[in-house]
Amino acid sequence: MKAKNGFNLRQVCGENIIVAEGKENIDFSNIISMNESSAFLWKEVQNLPSFTVDDMVRILTDAYDVDEDTARKDAATLASQWGTTGIIEGDDIPVIEESATLSENNSPVFEETPKEEKKEVLKKPSGVIEKENKVSQ
Repeated sequence: MKAKNGFNLRQVCGENIIVAEGKENIDFSNIISMNESSAFLWKEVQNLPSFTVDDMVRILTDAYDVDEDTARKDAATLASQWGTTGIIEGDDIPVIEESATLSENNSPVFEETPKEEKKEVLKKPSGVIEKENKVSQ
């Protein structure tokens, strides 16, 4: 699988939204909102030349306190959703029945703990350097 060019994650009014940019995506009319964990995963796989569900599982288990079976189920479901919406491409996109892929609010199903608890379970991936965005005034 591979993230399609021109689909970038942006913060819009506090929400993680995939925005289609560029001439090649001019006909893309969907609005894709991602929860914190799926947005984190998107940022990670978008930087890879290609990725598999196994790569997604590794990224999730490295960053979150989640067992491998849960991570695999959620990664496959999320990859299927991304494939259905057209933001990834490849011959290895999992196909999962639509009713099994959506949570109650139609967001990706990787279950998050409330923000207060997340601070304890979210681990910083090794080798990642966070940059501060400073605005000159």
